Amino acid sequence: MQKMFNYIIKGQGLGVKYILLASFIISLVFSIFIRVKGNDLVPYANDIINQMLPLKIENGVVVEPQNTIRVAQLKSGNVAIPLPIIMDTTIDTLDTTKAEKGFYLTRTAFYVINDNEVRMHTLDEDVDLIQDDYTDDIKSVLTGTAVTLFFIGLLLIFITYFIATIFYSLCAQILELFFGKKYTFDIRMRLSVVCFLTVYILYFLLSLCGLESGKLIFFITTLILQSIVIYKLPAIQLGNNILANSEAYWPSEQPETKAEEKTETEAQTEPEKKTTTKTVKKVAKAKAETTKKKAVVKKAPAKKKTPAAKASTKKKAEK
Repeated sequence: MQKMFNYIIKGQGLGVKYILLASFIISLVFSIFIRVKGNDLVPYANDIINQMLPLKIENGVVVEPQNTIRVAQLKSGNVAIPLPIIMDTTIDTLDTTKAEKGFYLTRTAFYVINDNEVRMHTLDEDVDLIQDDYTDDIKSVLTGTAVTLFFIGLLLIFITYFIATIFYSLCAQILELFFGKKYTFDIRMRLSVVCFLTVYILYFLLSLCGLESGKLIFFITTLILQSIVIYKLPAIQLGNNILANSEAYWPSEQPETKAEEKTETEAQTEPEKKTTTKTVKKVAKAKAETTKKKAVVKKAPAKKKTPAAKASTKKKAEK
């Protein structure tokens, strides 16, 4: 738990790498699921394709079948469910104002109709298809679809989760006010990423057990987890009104108070002072002794005069 707190308070970046990792895993699982489960639908897809065949297109016009209306069906045992895949070679153009959403093929065009728009594609290429086993082709298309969905899903999930964590970082900024703390944007983002992904994994595991939850429950749970983490996070020190991540301390890492620092400094410097004082005294004493020796100089004893010297002195006096 403390490693997670250390990452939030002293980590680097916005937690983007964890969002990217989560997006990668989810997209990969989803694409594998599509590819594996799609194998079960291959026989049904092959049957639907053969319901619309044979099909022959020449010079942009359907020449086979002519004047035919076909509606694809999903067959399962004795049950046949109509699908929105319709071939009508009795007409050249489709009245889209009356058509329901689905896929339509006329003699000269292919239509795709949904709730928002209508797309028409002219039949430019020549086609000649017969009823056959297209299992390998369907599997190849299924694999390509899974790979495409992986990259599209990776991008969309990453963008969605990144925006969500920015939103929760704003929520964390509001929650800080209740706990009398203030953190940088980077810290709030890492906090939001950790809480968001933790709740997401938790609810994913619960969904595997058949327990579903709504978006409101997810939102409330994430806010509760954020509140718990903010309550347990250490406050960071202010310096010149700028928050510094490196100045955050856990209770066990709190720096000593000024009085304690002063006492410790004095305790360390006191032996040094005593040693220095003793050394200075010794040097001063040595200098004093040297000076005293120089000042006290012994006088040499006066030389005694010999008789010859006395006589010489008398002669000099008489002269």
